[in-house]
Amino acid sequence: MSFWPLRRRRKEPEPGAPSTPTRAVSSGLSVVELWTADQRATVGIDLSQGRLTDLFNREEAIRVVVLDAPPEDPSRLIEKRADHEWVELEVAQALLVFPPPQPTNPTRRLHRPKQPIEIVIGPFEISGLVSIPPGAQAAGFIFRQNVRFTPVTRAAVRDTRLVGFEQRAEVVLVNLRHVATIRDLGVAEPDEGDLGEPDLPDLRAPGA
Repeated sequence: MSFWPLRRRRKEPEPGAPSTPTRAVSSGLSVVELWTADQRATVGIDLSQGRLTDLFNREEAIRVVVLDAPPEDPSRLIEKRADHEWVELEVAQALLVFPPPQPTNPTRRLHRPKQPIEIVIGPFEISGLVSIPPGAQAAGFIFRQNVRFTPVTRAAVRDTRLVGFEQRAEVVLVNLRHVATIRDLGVAEPDEGDLGEPDLPDLRAPGA
């Protein structure tokens, strides 16, 4: 599978090889789908160090395992293998990031109204909901946060090059650095409890 430019290519250390103490890692990889304007890839990412939104807003490059095909159940972790080839991709190249389905954590929920918006990014049009403070307008609020990626929930993604194409997702992360337009579509809706990461969107500047 072709892939966008990678910073460097490396494999996991061989079993028994000496290594420098590192942060704890998880026993499995989360399945994430990444779209550029011309490529789509399904990868495995270790999310033991935090949420996907935070990771993509904090890091310039992320270590991933490129999967040959999407698994039957993208919500389940993929077991790490010694023969996995790890690569580092530059996150700025991704236009859209689709997190794996996952249950919410009520203790981390920010109860904010959600406002419908429409986003144009590259060849894609996305309509969905974004969480905003009471009284705010979605487009202005998003851009004031100065983040790279922001979550859109209950999203419908259309490819303008393909007639009739539409993909729906509970959550999609949109790269604001490549957005052409954001349009507010209406008044805010009450928080009804969505699935996925946006229950606690971290809209601070990267590294904050």
